[in-house]
Amino acid sequence: MRNDPEQWHPAPLALALAAGLAAGTAGAATFTVVNVDDSGTGSLRAAISDANAAGGSNTITFAIPGDGPHVIALASPLPAVGGTLTVDGYSQPGSVPNTRSPDQGGLDAQLMIELVGSGSHGFTIQGGQVSLTLQGLAMHGFSDAIIGNNGGPNASHLTLYGNYIGTQVDGSALPSVGNTGSAVRCGFSSAQVGGTQPWQRNLLSGNGGAGVLANGPVVVEGNLIGTDASGTLAIPNGMANNWGGIIVGSRTGVRIGGTDAAARNVISGNRPIGIGLWASFGPGGSVGSFEIKGNYIGTDWSGRQPLPNGFPQLGAAQAGGGIQVQGGDGSALPIGGFGEGEANLIAFNTGAGIIAGTNVSTAAFDSRANLVHHNRGAGRANIDIGPPGPTPNDSGDADTGSNGVQNAPEIIAASQSGNQLTVTYRVDSDVANATYPLRVDFHADVAGGAGAWLTQDSYPEASAQQQRTVTLLVPAGMRAIPFVATATDAGGRTSELSTAFDVIFEDGFE
Repeated sequence: MRNDPEQWHPAPLALALAAGLAAGTAGAATFTVVNVDDSGTGSLRAAISDANAAGGSNTITFAIPGDGPHVIALASPLPAVGGTLTVDGYSQPGSVPNTRSPDQGGLDAQLMIELVGSGSHGFTIQGGQVSLTLQGLAMHGFSDAIIGNNGGPNASHLTLYGNYIGTQVDGSALPSVGNTGSAVRCGFSSAQVGGTQPWQRNLLSGNGGAGVLANGPVVVEGNLIGTDASGTLAIPNGMANNWGGIIVGSRTGVRIGGTDAAARNVISGNRPIGIGLWASFGPGGSVGSFEIKGNYIGTDWSGRQPLPNGFPQLGAAQAGGGIQVQGGDGSALPIGGFGEGEANLIAFNTGAGIIAGTNVSTAAFDSRANLVHHNRGAGRANIDIGPPGPTPNDSGDADTGSNGVQNAPEIIAASQSGNQLTVTYRVDSDVANATYPLRVDFHADVAGGAGAWLTQDSYPEASAQQQRTVTLLVPAGMRAIPFVATATDAGGRTSELSTAFDVIFEDGFE
């Protein structure tokens, strides 16, 4: 079963369950863990087996005597879960759910149930009609800590609320990798990872694989991925296999972050990337409902201090960065948005902020209003398509590769009067080499990268390769010069950033 976040009250629920509330209706039962034994009566292992045997929708609670945290050391994999099951670590007396929102910083949860594996997997789903909810648990010492159904698209579902996976129970780093695999490997199971309520936020850090690896529909919101519980120090995911924070193979039913600040993920400190959109890991078909909005990628929780994703070695930096797109069917993945709260902050990464696979024509993305600056890709690229590093415009835009290697706008002149920006520019894209009209976005310049989104223009086919002079409205009180610009064709393929207009020399890395 899934709890309604508006109705769930951790302390009263924990008290009721610890008192032995059980079996309210037919087909629903509560099984209580009363010791830290690996097996036998009262153990977690026995509770899962009993819930499987009972069928229906069941809950596992904890009432282990004594002061916590209570460590349950598991010598072998837990039984696979069948049916509908909630494992509620917050039911253990002494547990305190997190109270902090993303705008208030890191996490202040106090978890009392710590599951320590011996190198095998942790929770797994068995069968296609399974719903597993895990909340209030700390987990480390496993391969993949949580595994969905890998047998193809099915009706199974995973929900993770308020867990620390890959770190110590207090959210600090372990002496070595927390789990050798991923924190949650959804397979093709749909998944809800985190939520907009403070108690639902997870910490997914220190895993050898990804924080989240998904091949099916997934919502990831409100989490810290690659940091410690304070949101200020890096505990990288991807140290064993270079996967990073979030790896998604699906092209539909995906939402990472959201327009509400409470949905913001902090995806930082990972090696080598924050988010990998890798079609080779999943269906990789046409893009359906797909959103990456409102996240901080490469910063601490405040958005002001660097906490980069990427390889620390400068020679390897071009292989990592903020968001990486690989493969697909050529359909452009939307990243960000023009509405309030939709833009992502992608900054300070030890690699490009957004990068598409080198010369892979099927890799495509549409960057919408994102703040992409202070990233250190090859040649200090912030948005990188084609060969690593800034790619010069070519005559007529005939070159091919990721995002069509769309040419960037050339800025000829600009002036500002009040909230009006008058700009003369051209985009050297022949109509045979780009799908018109082009969307041209203007951003405030930040160290040669994209700061706040200012305004946009539609560059029609009739103006193709010609100078165009327009007067555009910018937000009141906003200084619109200097600025940078991108061009995005009608298929959603975005160019690299233009050279900053009205800047003679600029270096933001002193």
